Amino acid sequence: MFIQELISPEIPALSLGDHADKALQLMQDLHLSHLPLVDGTEYKSLIHEDDLLEWDNPDVLAQAPFLVPGPVVYGHLHPYEAIRRATQMDISLVPVIDKDEQYQGVVTRYSLLDYMSQHSGLDKPGGIIILEMRPVDYSLSEIARICENNDVIILNLQIFTQPESDMMRVVIKTNTREVQTLVASFERYEYNVRQVFGELPAQESMKERYESLMRYINMGT
Repeated sequence: MFIQELISPEIPALSLGDHADKALQLMQDLHLSHLPLVDGTEYKSLIHEDDLLEWDNPDVLAQAPFLVPGPVVYGHLHPYEAIRRATQMDISLVPVIDKDEQYQGVVTRYSLLDYMSQHSGLDKPGGIIILEMRPVDYSLSEIARICENNDVIILNLQIFTQPESDMMRVVIKTNTREVQTLVASFERYEYNVRQVFGELPAQESMKERYESLMRYINMGT
């Protein structure tokens, strides 16, 4: 899949002749804190709600003092690039351009979150095991073998680095919530099992599942 396949066609772009008040109203209506600014098919900047609110004498956007080239991604890249950019910049959407530098549209954090959920196995029943290790000790083949020996299928595996230390965390989503035997196997092979999550309640939203896991990872505990 490519980023361009996740573009949200319902999100409009602002033009240089639009007034700041119009931009603020659109953001309020769409429940977004950012909107792209374009000149024809040329992407110009990403307008932030805070900048508009702090503008002393709001006028047409062409006169805005805060217009700078904003974050952008190419539509032919993998969605992970848009996820990385949205997370690093803490923005509610990411503008997308094509190979000719022409504006294509935007992908929202919600659509990226939905993509992550559908492709991470979070929407499927099962458990989550988080291992902590040094990068030099990581072996995907060994982790897969341990799971296979316990008749457990890996639905998804993600790696998270910890900048404050030399450790990494491996998040494994399994096809079963009955992971006690698998956890015991990892511990027998001297893996540090940091946390184990069973299957979350069905009424809990996919977004809440993902955010709960991300909060735990970012806490560094």
